[in-house]
Amino acid sequence: MSFIYLFSSPAEIAREVGSNAKKRRLSKNLSRKTLAENSGVSESTIKRFELTGVVTLEALILIATALDELSGVTRLFKPEHSGSYDELKNAKRKRGMR
Repeated sequence: MSFIYLFSSPAEIAREVGSNAKKRRLSKNLSRKTLAENSGVSESTIKRFELTGVVTLEALILIATALDELSGVTRLFKPEHSGSYDELKNAKRKRGMR
């Protein structure tokens, strides 16, 4: 985990993700209207996401796909590597202990 995120609230991290999406949209020279048309997400939802970071997971996936950033979303929670024998053994589990 990055040191800076240890002191960030979930809302601050969400705002950063929204801001990053806006920067990505602008770097591709897309208006919110065009992104809305390309993603199927309303322009008002995109605006709210860019300003607050608040968006549904489904809308996030649609926006990420339209911005060619889907791989970042699909890497969430994906283990980089299994370090110990127990981690390797548990990687195949279907459910947790509790």
